[in-house]
Amino acid sequence: MKLNIHFHGIIYYNVIKILEVSLVSTKIIQITDLHLNKSRELLVNGVNTYDSANSVLNEIQNNEKDADCLILSGDLSNDCSSESYEHLMILLKSIKLPIYLMSGNHDSPSLLRKISNSNNVHFKSFNAFQNWGVFMFNTKKHNSPNGILNQNELLYFDKILKDKFYKNIIIFLHHHPVLIGSASMDKMVIENADLLISRIKKSNKVRAVCWGHVHTEYYQTIGSVELFSTPSTCYQAKEKSKDFIIDIKASPGYRKIKLNADGSINTEVVRI
Repeated sequence: MKLNIHFHGIIYYNVIKILEVSLVSTKIIQITDLHLNKSRELLVNGVNTYDSANSVLNEIQNNEKDADCLILSGDLSNDCSSESYEHLMILLKSIKLPIYLMSGNHDSPSLLRKISNSNNVHFKSFNAFQNWGVFMFNTKKHNSPNGILNQNELLYFDKILKDKFYKNIIIFLHHHPVLIGSASMDKMVIENADLLISRIKKSNKVRAVCWGHVHTEYYQTIGSVELFSTPSTCYQAKEKSKDFIIDIKASPGYRKIKLNADGSINTEVVRI
């Protein structure tokens, strides 16, 4: 009798542990478009981008202690200078989370790759968090502000979609894959975005697509897939404007994204 009680106790304990694991979620913090420069004192569109990024990161450190990783989705530099990336590493020095760097049209992928050779700073296309796959496309087009998808990355993405282990996929980009209604920004949309959109429509795994670049918050859906942009850590753009106009009333911010084990997501933008 004691053996049976003990046996059932082990089963009960194991079931509880399995349920606990299945209910674990992953919290991602996304920041984007830091636009750091060779000089930390330089103002861009009236904003000290170093100080502004520092304020956002301090807010994250103080209020997002349960975060699992930090994703920086491009335009980390404004001038591609080695000094701007040195400033970036200073800003990130006290953050102990895994950090993923992405390239924007203002960035140097080679310099990003170079500075990512530390324990918690990465420059890569893909990482997994439990049953979620996180795919980070490099949309930089050489000598152009426009975005473009690389064929090799698309093929890699196809393999991830076919892998049965990853039940849910979230995509991060720098450039926007859909028109957002701002003429100045929509000139710089991903040129071959249809190659990604067609995959999203065919897949039953993609849950969300998130980007930066547009310096404003945007949201739409394609079927059940959520698509959204995140504000910059520095200056913001007026929504749906013909020309690029700075919105002096809009604050810098970041996005927090909770990836749930059941494939759902919770996300919100936090303004500083």
